Amino acid sequence: MIHFKKIALAAGVAAFVAVSPVAAKKLGGEIAVGGWQHDPSGWIEYNPNDVPGDNRVDADDDLHLDTQTDFYARAKFEHPIPILPNIRVAYVHTETTGDGRLSKTFTFDDQVYVANEEIHSEAKLDSVDGTLYYEVVDMDSFDLDLGLTGRYLDGYVEITDKTRNETNRADVNFVIPMLYANVRVALPFLEGLSVGAEGNWVGYSGNALYDVQADVRYIIFAGLGVEAGYRYQKVKIDDIDDVSADIDIQGAYAGVVWDF
Repeated sequence: MIHFKKIALAAGVAAFVAVSPVAAKKLGGEIAVGGWQHDPSGWIEYNPNDVPGDNRVDADDDLHLDTQTDFYARAKFEHPIPILPNIRVAYVHTETTGDGRLSKTFTFDDQVYVANEEIHSEAKLDSVDGTLYYEVVDMDSFDLDLGLTGRYLDGYVEITDKTRNETNRADVNFVIPMLYANVRVALPFLEGLSVGAEGNWVGYSGNALYDVQADVRYIIFAGLGVEAGYRYQKVKIDDIDDVSADIDIQGAYAGVVWDF
C-alpha cells in the first residue's frame, strides 16, 4: 500500500510539472465589432427550368449593386485545457441594393427581363461561423491557430421590374465546413501594435468558398484597442438549389477590439 501511494504521488507530481506551464495560463480571448465597406462583383444565375441562353446576371452591369458598409462581430474564448479546442464565433452582415437599366436580356426564375428595362435589385449574404481551433503556437510575439469552421450562409438576390412591378428572387441557405487559420505577429517597435491574418477555405465539386482578411491592430489600454484591415470573400457555387454564382465581395473594415 505504501509502495502504491509513493508511485501515485510521484505520478501526480510528474503530471503537475508536465502541465503546469499550460495550467498557469488563464481563461482569455477577444471580442471585436466594427464595420465592413464591401463592394460586390461577379455573376449569379437562377434558372430552375434550364431556359436556354445567356442567363448570367452581372452584379455591376445588370444589378448595379452599390458599395455598402455593414456590421461584423466576432468573439474568441480560450482556456488552459490543452486537449479541448478553443471556440470562435463570428457574424458578418452583407447587404446591398441597386437601381439602373439592364444591359442585356436574360431569364431569372423563369421571368424574362429585357434589355433597357429599369430594375431595382437587392442582394444579401449573411454568414454565421462556429469554429473549434487549437493554438498551435502561443508566444508573446507570435500566435498561430488552426481549426475547423462550420459556416451557415443565408443569402438572396431579388430583382424587381419597375415597369411591370414584378419581383423574382433566388435564395441560398446552407451549412458548410471550412478549414480555419489565424496568425498574429507583434511588431517590436511599439508595444501593443501587431499585424494579423485570418481565413477560412473549402473547395469541392466545382464549388469554392473562402475569405481572407489582414489587419493592423493597436491595443491602447487594458486590452482595449482598434483594428483596421482589408477583407476578401469568394463565393463560387455550382447548382445549389438551382443557383449558380461566382461572387467576389471585398473592401476595407475597421472596428474596436478587446483582448482579454
